[in-house]
Amino acid sequence: MTIARKLLYTWGVARIRYALLTGLVLCSANYAIDLLLDRLGTTGSKTILNDVAIGILGTLAVFFFLSASQEKQRFDSAKQRMVLIAELNSRIREAFGVVAASALSDDRLARLRGIDEATDRIDNILSEFLVSRERRVRRSEEQGSLEIQS
Repeated sequence: MTIARKLLYTWGVARIRYALLTGLVLCSANYAIDLLLDRLGTTGSKTILNDVAIGILGTLAVFFFLSASQEKQRFDSAKQRMVLIAELNSRIREAFGVVAASALSDDRLARLRGIDEATDRIDNILSEFLVSRERRVRRSEEQGSLEIQS
């Protein structure tokens, strides 16, 4: 990949697009004010660099704001996954405790019941995990669609 493509992929095309749009709007608005000032007697050649500087600063501000908000979303998502994995790990360890306890039993039927109970527990844990994951995915998709609309 070329350096330009790597930068576009890393920075995200949407963030760059919004940042450039903001810079263009700021530069245009400032240029319109400069035209007004020119009609009032101030020369435009003195203010064109000011227009460009304001546009660039606006572009950078929006770009960094969007970058920071995206990084915060990634961090929050990773944090949620870590909490979920810790909870899942704890609950599955409890279920395997039943297997370990039943393995110490001399009665063959008690061992089989313990293994069946642990299997049922793990099945319930994983089923609950899948259901909660589907809800979170739906919620995040709905929030993403609301963000796009607004």
